Amino acid sequence: MSKPAKPKKDILWSRGYLLLSVSNFFAWLSYNMVTPVLTGYMETLGATLTVCGIVGGLFAFTSLLSRPVSGVLADRLNRKWLAGGFTVIMTLSLLIYGVVPSVPMIMIFRGLHGIAFGISSTAGLVLVTESAAESRMGEAISYYSVMSVASMAIGPGLGIGVSDLFGHQACMLTGTVLLALASGAILAFPYQRPEAEAGRPEAEAGKLEAGRPEAQTSRQKAETGRQRGISRLVDVSLMDLSCMNASFTMLNGIVSTFLVTYAAQKSIEGVSIHFTLNAVLLIALRILLAKQMNTWPLRKSLFPAFITGILTLAVIGTANSLALLLVAACFKAVAQGLGQPVLQTEAMRSVPPARRGIASSTMYIGGDLGQAVGPMIGGAVADVTGYGNMFLLCILPLAIAFIAFLFSRRNRGQS
Repeated sequence: MSKPAKPKKDILWSRGYLLLSVSNFFAWLSYNMVTPVLTGYMETLGATLTVCGIVGGLFAFTSLLSRPVSGVLADRLNRKWLAGGFTVIMTLSLLIYGVVPSVPMIMIFRGLHGIAFGISSTAGLVLVTESAAESRMGEAISYYSVMSVASMAIGPGLGIGVSDLFGHQACMLTGTVLLALASGAILAFPYQRPEAEAGRPEAEAGKLEAGRPEAQTSRQKAETGRQRGISRLVDVSLMDLSCMNASFTMLNGIVSTFLVTYAAQKSIEGVSIHFTLNAVLLIALRILLAKQMNTWPLRKSLFPAFITGILTLAVIGTANSLALLLVAACFKAVAQGLGQPVLQTEAMRSVPPARRGIASSTMYIGGDLGQAVGPMIGGAVADVTGYGNMFLLCILPLAIAFIAFLFSRRNRGQS
């Protein structure tokens, strides 16, 4: 039986939290190194562009599929071994598809890489909430997310540089080494599993069931069974937050996928500065506002986040110069910097500790879905309307999410 968890002091930068942050950085750095060069590597193996496109989306798709299961596992199993074990699986998967020059092997193990990432990252976020004091959870999540943003600023250039100098497989092996370091950091995490069995969802459901009248109709029992079945995989009470998270990741996916092509169409040079500026500002903003995330209500963050997100797409959709794209980078940094950390913090605080695995996976489902679906919808719209109008039309999901928040109970402080 697990020992009771000791009360956490009001500290943040503990050894455990630092190890989690380091692991998160190396895992994302590996991903951001390998992803930009994977298509080129597959083309050298004779893969068609269609197959390259499938593999490009395979990681996000399999990661998304693993999310509901990952939440259940994170609530029921030892989270350290869950996160560490699946980070080791990520390492082995990348090693195999990095050194075996076979398109089918790349597809199989890239898919496994995505599944392992989905489970490892879900458990990792729960570990972050456990390693920090409750009063500093917003700060902990905000700083933790800085690691992935920093990797986005460094990873693509590093991956392309290594690939150009030493070849695609050298880049894959470098990414494998980084994942091995991420695995080591997680496995060195000093974890004592909280005694959460008494607060598990099954126990809570049993208590509620015990207080129900005996004379339930079969229809009521069926309804209850369906709700309990769904609640084992996702937290329905957090679906509004997950959908709002999806609107912000959709924004990111659309801009990341189509901005370079759009700028080339308009003969705008130096567009890479947009991504660098966005990453630098996003890191700075999350560091500067991390402490405020501990106490800020949702509306204080989400109002400016939604407005600047909408402005990002409006400016890009009408841009005819690099200067305007740099303005859009600033708006996008504010939208991402204020939106996603506060949504994750609210989700983790809204549930008891025994449900935080489900809460983590529910939020990641929205994030993965927005990141995957955004480019698909954007590409289909751009085929019909052109890139500029596509960016403007993609304001609609953000606007709908904003309006829904305006009329939600969470905006009225009833969350």
